[in-house]
Amino acid sequence: MAAPSPGFSERQRRLLEAGVRVVARAGLRGLTHRAVDQEAGLAQGTCSAYMRTRLALLTRLTEYVVHRLAADIDALTADLEAHGVDPDHALRATSAVLRGWLRDPDLLVARMELSLESTRQPELAVPVRAHGERLVHVVEHAVARAHPAWTAQETSLRASTLVAALDGVLLRSLREPPEGRAAGLEAAVGLLLEQLVAARP
Repeated sequence: MAAPSPGFSERQRRLLEAGVRVVARAGLRGLTHRAVDQEAGLAQGTCSAYMRTRLALLTRLTEYVVHRLAADIDALTADLEAHGVDPDHALRATSAVLRGWLRDPDLLVARMELSLESTRQPELAVPVRAHGERLVHVVEHAVARAHPAWTAQETSLRASTLVAALDGVLLRSLREPPEGRAAGLEAAVGLLLEQLVAARP
């Protein structure tokens, strides 16, 4: 996983990691300053000293979660570019990133919870949207290289559809026993890449 941003102090990182665990265990309803302090093993009032309101806590937590995932996406982009048009490698590389995310299920659950909350809280929508756009850009680039004759509109549609479908695959994988997640994930990713990135008949 990506290292925390220099924009997060050591104390903030400790609080936000605790926030991730609280959200994964109790949902956003359970995310309070008191719960974060308790989970982090810090004195009551510490979290509110850094993030005074609930909205500030939600916003900073969203930024932190998105940042934790961003370096993986950047690394995947560079990897796919280095290997050119290679569907087999794209499958392996994409599956490896998703398997890595599944090994940190608390972070993945927190991202999904915060993504839903961003539909109600405009302040959260900016980092969530940026995260989604980053993923779509990776797929758009790969599809455009494989099918340069496709229009930008078709490439974008296929890329955004694939990213949305992968979110569903991750959610399903979280509900499966840990020992069966890797095989199911790779099969689903392979099917999606085959169907959504395949040439038109």
